[in-house]
Amino acid sequence: MDDTIAAAQLAYHAHTARLGRRRLALRTGLTEMAVRIELERLRDRGFVELARTGVVLTEAGERHFRPLFAAIRSVTRADLSSLRIGDVHLAAHVAADSGDPIWELRDAAIREGTTGLLVLRYAEDGWVFAHDGEPVRQRNPADAETLANEFPQSAEGDMLIIAAASDLRCAGLGLWRVLLRISNT
Repeated sequence: MDDTIAAAQLAYHAHTARLGRRRLALRTGLTEMAVRIELERLRDRGFVELARTGVVLTEAGERHFRPLFAAIRSVTRADLSSLRIGDVHLAAHVAADSGDPIWELRDAAIREGTTGLLVLRYAEDGWVFAHDGEPVRQRNPADAETLANEFPQSAEGDMLIIAAASDLRCAGLGLWRVLLRISNT
């Protein structure tokens, strides 16, 4: 596992909520031991403080991870039906467009253990497949409705990156590999 990916996931969750190691492990799919080791590395770099009430991202941590966090609107599990390509789907709503070809993003995620990666863009009429512009609602109306409800603050040009895998750990590693690539961090 790439420490950069684990650090990015943990820093993001510390940025959005005060969570302890056990909850961070549950949210990321990483083992508690992996979370502890990575948090200690982040602490040693001055990026987090470990408190009884949970992990806190420091000012230095906020500065360091700002380029990564700047475009991320949210990261959440996605409950898809017809677009289902794995047991677990983890989605990142990103307020940016990637210049990377979709296949390169997919390959980066698959190298981390995902079974697939969907990349959608928000257009005037809703989410469309990034590779061909076909509206999701055209062939997958139930999932289009789910995405519209799950990501109501979407704006034209936003991306939705959905990593699928057999477990949360692999979905998270693939998704965060792509997010790091998109943010050039």
